[in-house]
Amino acid sequence: MSAPEPFRVVRADEVPFRERRGGGASSQDLSGALGAEHVTLRLWRYGPGDAMAYHRHRTQEEIYCLVSGGPQEVVVGADVVTLNDGDWIRLHEDTPRQIRNVGSEGDAVWLTPGAPPGEGITDGIRLDPATGEEIPR
Repeated sequence: MSAPEPFRVVRADEVPFRERRGGGASSQDLSGALGAEHVTLRLWRYGPGDAMAYHRHRTQEEIYCLVSGGPQEVVVGADVVTLNDGDWIRLHEDTPRQIRNVGSEGDAVWLTPGAPPGEGITDGIRLDPATGEEIPR
């Protein structure tokens, strides 16, 4: 077994933005590009009107930072939290949440670390926004 890399540098133009299946927001998988094993890290771009799926996680706690494009909204359970550029919010894995770009001009850019990495795509559990019930995959 080889020793882990002591560090890895990734340049911004080396990590492509990939649009979510079905359209909408796009993201850079920074944790994958950096070879991170114990944390996820993505940089997201939400165009006007874009929103992530209303969801919670099985194991992953997340922190969101609005990098630019504010003010923007995060739906947290029954609350709507407004964040400005540079603001952070931590979300427990069981907490339903949804980022949405409520602006009419320009992208909202979010940095979203999460740990532990969870079980990949199946760690996120989509929820019906009206009822809070799980939507089967």
